Amino acid sequence: MTNTTLASADGTHLNLVRWDIESPKAQVLLVGGLAEHMGRYPHVAKALNDAGYAVAGVELRGHGHSAGKRGHVEDFADYGADVRAALDEVGPSFIVCHSMGGLVSSDLVVRDPKDIRGWAMSNPLLGLRFEPPRWKVAGSRLLNKLVPRLSLSNELDTSWISRDPEVVARYEADPLVFGTITPRWFMSSLAAQERVFAGAAAITIPHLSLVGDADPITNPDAAIRFFEACGSESKTLKRYEELVHELFNEPEKDQVLADLVAWLDAHA
Repeated sequence: MTNTTLASADGTHLNLVRWDIESPKAQVLLVGGLAEHMGRYPHVAKALNDAGYAVAGVELRGHGHSAGKRGHVEDFADYGADVRAALDEVGPSFIVCHSMGGLVSSDLVVRDPKDIRGWAMSNPLLGLRFEPPRWKVAGSRLLNKLVPRLSLSNELDTSWISRDPEVVARYEADPLVFGTITPRWFMSSLAAQERVFAGAAAITIPHLSLVGDADPITNPDAAIRFFEACGSESKTLKRYEELVHELFNEPEKDQVLADLVAWLDAHA
């Protein structure tokens, strides 16, 4: 494993983690969810390495060891520029993404799919399953104008991420994990969701959607609506009845990773 510092389009410094192997079948780029970093993905990288894939993981601005305010972005397209910088570094790749990373990657697929050979999403942030406080949702538009960088709680219950208590305990003790978002982040996420659904029919590259039906954070119905709207001729949906948000950190993660590898093998 090696770390490389990249510059995004606006000069923001990003951390890229690489797990390279000799003579890989293809390159995979990992894009994590809100508050995540690549220190949570070595087991995913190992499974992909063992299956013959070189792996890199980009820490989006404001995440992990990358520069930027935690839980804040001016526009989700800036996150897309971070992914583009990683693609420019590692070359054509299959993107494997989770939660917010799914929204970021899908937004990039809609706007600029160059060098993306296909993308696999785990419980993408295409809608919420829980209801944030109404006052916070209603006030976000005003706060976005007055104090767009104000840090507010993301309202997530950490027990929702996995049915494995050890995963939850490590998450809660992780100094690189944070629990905030800003009004600008929230409003920009809604705009990105609109772009993704509006552009879904024009997508042509291969797609895999991994959906936990019991996810209490992101809305499985929204992920399925996007899957059905996606114009790709090659698209695959895998549903897991009892699994919650972090599919790669559930007790059944080996099966989820095997499904991911099988899809990659069919398209590499």
